[in-house]
Amino acid sequence: MKLKVYADRLSQPVRAVIIFCEVNGIDYEEIKVDLANREHLTPEFAPMLFLSILLLHFLELLIIVRYTRCWIGITPTYVVVQNSILAPVFRRPLNPEAVAEGEKILSAALSKIESFWLDDNRPFLLGENQPSIADLSLVCDIMQVKLVGETDWNRLLGPYKKVQQWIENTRNATNPHFDELHKGLANNEGGGVFAFKNLRNEELHYYIILWFTQKKSHVYATCPSQFALKLYADRMSQPVRAVIIFCKKNGIDFEEIRVDIAKRQHLTPEYAEINPMKQLPAIVDGRFKLFESHAILVYLASSFPGVADHWYPADVFKRSKIHSVLDWHHSNLRRGPTTIVRNTVLAPVLGRPLNPEAAAEGEKFLSASLSKIESVWLKGNGRFLLGGNQPSIADLSLVCDIMQLELLGETERNRLLGPYKEVQQWIDNTRNATNPHFDEVHKILMKAKEKLQNPRMKGANNEGGGSDMKRTLHSRI
Repeated sequence: MKLKVYADRLSQPVRAVIIFCEVNGIDYEEIKVDLANREHLTPEFAPMLFLSILLLHFLELLIIVRYTRCWIGITPTYVVVQNSILAPVFRRPLNPEAVAEGEKILSAALSKIESFWLDDNRPFLLGENQPSIADLSLVCDIMQVKLVGETDWNRLLGPYKKVQQWIENTRNATNPHFDELHKGLANNEGGGVFAFKNLRNEELHYYIILWFTQKKSHVYATCPSQFALKLYADRMSQPVRAVIIFCKKNGIDFEEIRVDIAKRQHLTPEYAEINPMKQLPAIVDGRFKLFESHAILVYLASSFPGVADHWYPADVFKRSKIHSVLDWHHSNLRRGPTTIVRNTVLAPVLGRPLNPEAAAEGEKFLSASLSKIESVWLKGNGRFLLGGNQPSIADLSLVCDIMQLELLGETERNRLLGPYKEVQQWIDNTRNATNPHFDEVHKILMKAKEKLQNPRMKGANNEGGGSDMKRTLHSRI
């Protein structure tokens, strides 16, 4: 069966996938899904409305996965382009403030790329002399800035000489395909950006490729763990809890090193040596350092013996589905519980005013995400997201995120989750499959819940007190 790539070449990740196929001689059929004509919203292209989607057949090197906002909050090229050159196309006013904010995020991201992945003048991100799928994906994303014109391209990219050289290295390594795929971007062939005049803002989301997708056998051979695993953690963080539960459930020996976010220990120079992004969790396995909880779970499942296959299956099709869920998680479900909790029950604790509008927006994200989970992944007879009877790392990661709603108290939690019976059963299934570790690791959350629901503590918070709670809860959540 021939590989089918559903694509619109004005999408960054689509270009990355097609370039990869062309460079590696992968035979494929390109099926045009015209965003301007809203073909991605048709029932035929449902359920997830992603570009691009692959019907995989013996394709072990390519998995559509990671949305850049999981690293830097929101994709800066999207913000800059959407609020400048594309604003009139969408019949919206120019938004200089949003553009300025996007430029700040872009600048921070490019600085991080130079200081962390391109230090010592490495030609590519992993320090090798050949590109990886990570290089191709990120470069294609940055190329979207070309839409604003050469003057602004040079202004935004000019200070970053290493980034410019890396882009050129990636272009040269993948030519002539790179230039051929980007022709339409540079000169608006086939209608260019103006072909998007009928699209809504929220329909231009795009995805990048996660580089860490090695087979277990390969990782065993190349990344043996000879030292005790160090896990830098604060258990008030949802992704931290997911990683700890995974380690405990699978008998992975680790040293938990507390990084107290309330005391801003994650911002210290010492911790920046472990994770330059200054977020939790992070691990050190011998000389190998890794951050981002999804990548950590993939690494642990791949490199430690004795981990059951259902967590991160060797089967490439099942593995691809896991990555699809994980990336969807960061740009969808993740925004629900976090936004709701921070703008309601935690607001007084953190010395901030209640924000009903932001909380309502968070509820919209949560409701849409839970509906999607039920209609796409839990619609069969399976007990977990992949349709099987055992959980994967995707189940654990998403459930730990939803558990943050416990801080709201039973009444609010039941109101938000009540309509979603399949989701509630799935949460119970994941909890039961990972107990007693699930309950043990969530004790800190339940203690915080008790304090937040304590009437005396509520009064103290409203009067500006509750400093103990502030120290306890002021974290990534």
